[in-house]
Amino acid sequence: MAVNSFETLKKVIEDNSVADEFFRAVHEWTVTAVEEDPLQEGECVCGQQHLRYMYTIQNLNSGLPLEYIGSKCVEHFQSSQLNLQITVFRGLFDLRKKILAREQVSLNADFSREILRWLYEEDAFPATQFNRNDGANDYQFLLDMFNKRSDITPGQKNKIRGLLHYTVKPFISNHPALG
Repeated sequence: MAVNSFETLKKVIEDNSVADEFFRAVHEWTVTAVEEDPLQEGECVCGQQHLRYMYTIQNLNSGLPLEYIGSKCVEHFQSSQLNLQITVFRGLFDLRKKILAREQVSLNADFSREILRWLYEEDAFPATQFNRNDGANDYQFLLDMFNKRSDITPGQKNKIRGLLHYTVKPFISNHPALG
């Protein structure tokens, strides 16, 4: 990114934040959506062109969204939290593409702890009779299975398959923040 682009980014963020200094203002922002432009015709708020992955960020204080911002610009925020959000949204986006292409989805290969946490925070796990009317139980089960070091039993495999197929896949396929 050219210096001029960084100055443009700073100005856009400062103008749309409560804080008036860039490195304080960046803490007001969170990633809310990702879109892919396969033709790479997307443009960042800084003026950078040819974006393939375009992120929407939202100000936590004002609720104001900014679109689009490239992942390279997010690195200038020097925020590990925003970098993690970019990683999660990119992982979710790739997972959605795989689901829509009807490819095999695997808990350990296609998910991360952060993606599972995002699903839980987005209420992907509804209360049902199968989780004792508490979606947190499904989240905790998938997290435990993700972290498990010993063999997964056939019953656990069936439950994982059921949760991925009937709960997670439809949720990700239809989520508006994922392209």
